[in-house]
Amino acid sequence: MGAWRTGRYALLALLTLGAAALAAPDARADRLVTDLSQHQVSIRSNFTGTEILLFGAVEAPPDERTVDRDIIVVVTGPTRTVKVRRKEQVAGIWVNHDSVTYPNVPGYHAIASTRPLEVISSPETLRAQRIGIENYEFGEAVATGIDGTREFLPPDTELDFWKALIRNKRREGLYLTDPGGVIFLGQTLFRATLDLPATVPVGLYTAKVYLLRDGKVVDTISSPLYIDKGGIERFIYRLAYNDALLYGLIAVIGAAFFGWLASAVLGRR
Repeated sequence: MGAWRTGRYALLALLTLGAAALAAPDARADRLVTDLSQHQVSIRSNFTGTEILLFGAVEAPPDERTVDRDIIVVVTGPTRTVKVRRKEQVAGIWVNHDSVTYPNVPGYHAIASTRPLEVISSPETLRAQRIGIENYEFGEAVATGIDGTREFLPPDTELDFWKALIRNKRREGLYLTDPGGVIFLGQTLFRATLDLPATVPVGLYTAKVYLLRDGKVVDTISSPLYIDKGGIERFIYRLAYNDALLYGLIAVIGAAFFGWLASAVLGRR
């Protein structure tokens, strides 16, 4: 039933966007109109991941076809400080050795496009627009040694940490690339579906859509997406971050109570 409602909502929205595009013949050429199937996702204890549907239309002059246009969808957020550690063998034991800290790492980054990025545009344009996780600025890297003191790492060595960070995020399903994930439905309407894994972090996200023609960006549009805990999970999550002392006391009292309850029940048998 939920999938049917989502599909019906998406169909109605696509028809509305198409009607809006046709009803605006005087609008400037190559303009985007987009929206999300939902702007807020609630995470509960049984959350196993979900999908976000982005749909839209390209407003173009009536005498022009839109087949030579490309769409790139980028969903990013939220950014956090991330430390990447390298393990080395010391006296026969693997321990954490050097580490590099990046202050501006997105917890989730997904890209869907009509074609592979390297086919759509040049590396210079993609770099200027920060399209692609390889073109995202993680901030100034700070390297520390095993003793915690700051140290200098050669660029090639720091690059290994950067690659490891991206590789780990991709392994966790948090950095996604889907060439061909944007599908045109006719000449103006398009849609893209992006996966949100169960480990997706909470916070504010941005869904940004790029319209390109002949490899050049001609229009962009952004939509907000908020992912938050729901129900009792939301209360526990906010309590843990806003009042750690009270959260710890409740956890200890709860553990003691259930331990006493278990011993009382087993003692009667």
